[in-house]
Amino acid sequence: AVAGDLMTIEARVKHLWNDSAYFCATARHDDMVFRLYPEYASVAPGETYPFSGSFTMPDKKVRVHVWSWYWTGSEWYQDDYAYKDIALEVLKPVFTELTIKDYVAV
Repeated sequence: AVAGDLMTIEARVKHLWNDSAYFCATARHDDMVFRLYPEYASVAPGETYPFSGSFTMPDKKVRVHVWSWYWTGSEWYQDDYAYKDIALEVLKPVFTELTIKDYVAV
């Protein structure tokens, strides 16, 4: 990724329990915490549901941490965790060849 790029994160949450439940996902890199969307979703047993969000790539590599949560009926419970490293691509300058022809004054 290049510094300033809009980075889209997609977390796929697979529901392993035998009854429908509400899930959500949050993400963080450095000190920036952000919720992935939709805000939450009812997910059927065995179904995989995508949550997504975005951030602007800083001028350094980052590790994006993602947590899945499920609703217990009274609170959100942290269920699973994963991370992904995103390297910063350093753009090299583009060099061109410039030739100046001899100039003769008249």
